Amino acid sequence: MEYPSRDLHGPSQARGVRDLFQTLFTAELLSPSRELWLCFAWISDIEVVDNSARHFAAIEPDWPAGQIRLSQVLGALLARGSQVRLVVREHGHNGYFVARLQTLKERFGDQLKWVVEKDFHAKGLLGDDYFLSGSMNLTLNGISVNGEHLVLRTDPAAIAEQAEQLELQWGGRLA
Repeated sequence: MEYPSRDLHGPSQARGVRDLFQTLFTAELLSPSRELWLCFAWISDIEVVDNSARHFAAIEPDWPAGQIRLSQVLGALLARGSQVRLVVREHGHNGYFVARLQTLKERFGDQLKWVVEKDFHAKGLLGDDYFLSGSMNLTLNGISVNGEHLVLRTDPAAIAEQAEQLELQWGGRLA
């Protein structure tokens, strides 16, 4: 069986990258992964869902008409029972986002865990049925400005391999 994959390049495909993140996160809201891994050396509380026309009101009725930030999506996923795991680099840029996560951690406890690692540099988003990886950080510049490359994979064997690797490498260090 052949499993589709897709390559995206920024900034020339910045709209496609934003659309891909919106699609992945709204698909997560409709059918949440048991465990969602976000591994980014640099991460920001960026806008990931455009709800300006309230297209997503059926999924999340309390969201306002406007841009929805990553922390709001993660909060909605946690409310749906997902386990969210983050690995980020120890860097001042990431401090704001990690501080925003603390509020979610207080509400959802061990459903949300993360590790901040001094020399972490990998990038990827792993759900139950996809793995997105490449050179892009989950920041405004990563999505819209920098010359980046992303690969979306849907092969179950590749996804299982990545899940196992993340759990082995980071699972015991998450707090």
